[in-house]
Amino acid sequence: MVDYTKVLFICKANVGRSQMAEAIFSSMAKGKATAVSAGVGPGRYEGKMIKEAGPNVTECMRAIGLDVSGNVSKKLTEAMAKDADIVVAMVNKNMLPSYLQNSVKLKLWDIKDPKFMDYAGHVEIRNQIYGKVKDLVKGLNLD
Repeated sequence: MVDYTKVLFICKANVGRSQMAEAIFSSMAKGKATAVSAGVGPGRYEGKMIKEAGPNVTECMRAIGLDVSGNVSKKLTEAMAKDADIVVAMVNKNMLPSYLQNSVKLKLWDIKDPKFMDYAGHVEIRNQIYGKVKDLVKGLNLD
């Protein structure tokens, strides 16, 4: 096993992509590494705060045997970033705090926000994340 033991997944609000990535990584790493997730800011939909994954996220994850229904959105902190060995961001680099923008730990994944997508769109995004996480796990020799 390599020295990388903790991966931080970041998206905009931590109610979709980053929670999917955390759950998929944790499942694939099988205890050989850990994952956490966070959002760069609060999620809002129709003026209301979003604190948990929506039904399309929970259903598309349940379809592959993973449960994210009890997860609650977490806001990114500098301590989370310092504690991580690898930081994977699924937002534009300019949305990240300055302490992360040029970090050697940072990996940027170009994966669209499924916020306004239907179930099929969520499945497509989940599959993209699954493939990226699988490559990451393989690259870390955790498979």
